[in-house]
Amino acid sequence: MQKNKKSPTIMNLLENLEIKQLFKLLRENQIEARLVGGCVRDALLGIKTADIDVAINVPPEQAQHTLKKAGIKVIPTGIDHGTITAVVNNLPFQITSLRQDVQTFGRHAKVIYGTDWLEDAKRRDFTMNAMYLDEKGSLYDPFNGRHDLEKGIIWFIGDPSERIKEDYLRILRYYRFLAYYGKNVPGTIKELSELKEGLLTLSKERIQHEFLKLLDAKNPRISLNMMEKDGIFSTLFNSDFFLQPLYTLIELELTLKVKPNALRRLYILFDDNDSIYKNSFRLSRHQLLYLRHINESLNLNDRRAIFYYFGRDLFLSWILLIQAKKELSFQDKVQNCQQEIDWLSTQKNHYFPITGQDLLTAGCSEGAEIGILLKACEKWWIEQDFKPEKNECLKYCLDKLI
Repeated sequence: MQKNKKSPTIMNLLENLEIKQLFKLLRENQIEARLVGGCVRDALLGIKTADIDVAINVPPEQAQHTLKKAGIKVIPTGIDHGTITAVVNNLPFQITSLRQDVQTFGRHAKVIYGTDWLEDAKRRDFTMNAMYLDEKGSLYDPFNGRHDLEKGIIWFIGDPSERIKEDYLRILRYYRFLAYYGKNVPGTIKELSELKEGLLTLSKERIQHEFLKLLDAKNPRISLNMMEKDGIFSTLFNSDFFLQPLYTLIELELTLKVKPNALRRLYILFDDNDSIYKNSFRLSRHQLLYLRHINESLNLNDRRAIFYYFGRDLFLSWILLIQAKKELSFQDKVQNCQQEIDWLSTQKNHYFPITGQDLLTAGCSEGAEIGILLKACEKWWIEQDFKPEKNECLKYCLDKLI
């Protein structure tokens, strides 16, 4: 154990009432517990974390019994793999028993539960994810993960080949962690390329989850360069891609301080290639709708219509994608985007002031003509900068009937 220089975020994490309550309960029942993984890593970086993982030195059934006896809600989310979820005052904790691999079968492994923190750490993927923090603030860091975190080095624990073969998703996790935490172009890790065919054994859902998280990083260009060089795109998607439009989009987002959007980046990367969306991913209806709306917006020229029909977020995607693909200087692209963003900041949400019932009340006959009238009037109302009020819109429709 080493004493940790307690950053404010570390202190806030350890002073969290739910964490203190959970640790106190486990300690009083002779269960040793430590925070582990992402919450420790993020706290050392001064980042607030949403997911809190806890490692314990007893089997999951024992922990489950102890927690339930104390009136804490327990969900056996992965009890066959040693994991339960405890909910303390609405805050979920993923609690996993210390494990040691006896025999591995790709992602699946035969494990035993134990009390050896080092053996548990050896099962983890990267050094920065194998740090444990106890309730007193002592850091257990057997593989110098804190050093690697501070230097921006993504390093496998032990033999990279063994770690990857345990779960081929770790290839994509490497690139994702490089996108978020890497500080320099890393040296070659030949195993990433040599074992890339193993990615084809993974479910589309797992690949999609990891790939979209990577695309959501603030600046993933180093990772994307490596993925192209290592043949990851050609393996996963049976095709190589021209990355420059995506890099231009990323640079525009950084310059204009626009929050990254993984679906926006996915769209420009695959150039709205429907076959890749369908064959390589399992996108939700909501995600597919967003991509379809992007495509529809790019076929419109009136910014007022794009804002009205698709909203603020998609308006940003529209202008960034339009400019990223234009043959202009980068400075001109930035200036054009900024003009549209400035205009967007002046806009309130607009609501078309009339309905079909208003037309019926005004004397229009029922039928398909009402729908046609409403669409024509809505288009006119948008072209008039949303200014005509209800009476003016009704007059427009009635005049059309004469």
